[in-house]
Amino acid sequence: MSGLLVLELFLAIASAAVIVMLAVALYGSNRPAPQSEVSAKGYAIRRYWFWTILIVAAIGFAISIPRFPYGSAQTIGKHYTIVAQQYSFAAPPTIPADRPVVFDVTSRDVNHGFAIYDPDGKLVAQVQAMPDYINHLPFTFHTRGHYTVRCLEYCGIAHAAMQGGFDVR
Repeated sequence: MSGLLVLELFLAIASAAVIVMLAVALYGSNRPAPQSEVSAKGYAIRRYWFWTILIVAAIGFAISIPRFPYGSAQTIGKHYTIVAQQYSFAAPPTIPADRPVVFDVTSRDVNHGFAIYDPDGKLVAQVQAMPDYINHLPFTFHTRGHYTVRCLEYCGIAHAAMQGGFDVR
């Protein structure tokens, strides 16, 4: 969905909301109504809005779930264990090119970020490294060379110096 389409959709919905609010305000400026009449209409409007919002939310989820960035086959490929600890990464020295791999990332001490930078210094993948938990990061490397791994989560005084790396061949 392009940014312009999102803006147009937002403006349309916001305009409709303003029109509805103005209609309600102008409708209420007529004659005073008895409480029983107001309550019945209020509950009817509440039910209408509840079901409308529920249906719109369900449609929004149905449309967006297929575009979720994580595929169902997250663990297909050769697995490599990555262990982060202050202030280093235990990683394999080489990773195969053009084959899917999965990094099983964990931490020995505190939360760390496991960020992979390609030979040109561009961030290509990242995941959290957390104690007592394994995050799976699937990736396929198509460019050969030396990849740098840096911590993206402040983990202590030497955080800025925490880096590692591996070669893709």
